Amino acid sequence: MRPNTDTHIMDKQSLEWLVCYSNSGDISILDDLKEKQEKCETTGIFDFFVPLDVSVDSPTRLIAGNYIFIKAAKEDILRLRQEPPFDATLRFLHPASDPMGCIYIAEEEIQMIRKAVDLLGGQVEYFVPSSKELIVGDSVCILDGKFAGIKGVLESVKGHEGGCVIVPLGDVLAVRTPRISANEIQLLDLARVSDLGAGSYTSRAYKKVRTLTADSEKLLAEKEETGVLSKDSETEARRLIQRFCQLKLNGKIRFMHAQAIYNLFVALGETDGELCQKFKNMLP
Repeated sequence: MRPNTDTHIMDKQSLEWLVCYSNSGDISILDDLKEKQEKCETTGIFDFFVPLDVSVDSPTRLIAGNYIFIKAAKEDILRLRQEPPFDATLRFLHPASDPMGCIYIAEEEIQMIRKAVDLLGGQVEYFVPSSKELIVGDSVCILDGKFAGIKGVLESVKGHEGGCVIVPLGDVLAVRTPRISANEIQLLDLARVSDLGAGSYTSRAYKKVRTLTADSEKLLAEKEETGVLSKDSETEARRLIQRFCQLKLNGKIRFMHAQAIYNLFVALGETDGELCQKFKNMLP
């Protein structure tokens, strides 16, 4: 989820989210941006997102870094920066690899963090997602509860699959959700680095899929023995499919994962569906 720092010439009509900042940190820039947005036919400013510190103990202010995210064509922002009052305050945030470039953020990331901020009711602790104080873990999507649909990175909790989900905006800033139960988290991709003894990607992947395999075989055996799953077992089979069907894996472990998911569909007696066929076709 890193920012796109491609500086190739964009089509003039294409819209991008660019990372800017305010030299002054004055929240009056919000009113200036709103005024420009209302005149988007001439200014090209179609949307903007300004993270704020709304702590009850201090006045509302731009967060550290004074970040401002503006959706527009790059050419329009270049023009905007030459107009008062932005000519004295608005600046681009440049990638370290290219001091002359601009940092762009994907639409999905912007909308994801805006949704998370709204759900947190404005009382948000922002931080840099690449900060060394964080343990960057698995890519996940929250399935249920208040934060359903939010995608981010699981802040690893040793011995548990649940925990706080980090919702990042590139490498610029991020927010944490409250603690999320393991049952409400869908795993999308496992972290490629070891974190504080949690183990390598390969060992973690095998351990997770071996557990999933054992659970699926147990449910399949129940179906073969009794002819039908109990209500609790059916709920468990659907929960396992939902939690692990999007998990991306490579090599031999990918086939083990496909077999486990296929076993769950067989146990449910639902082998005609498109998703089931997808995993069946993955089997060697």
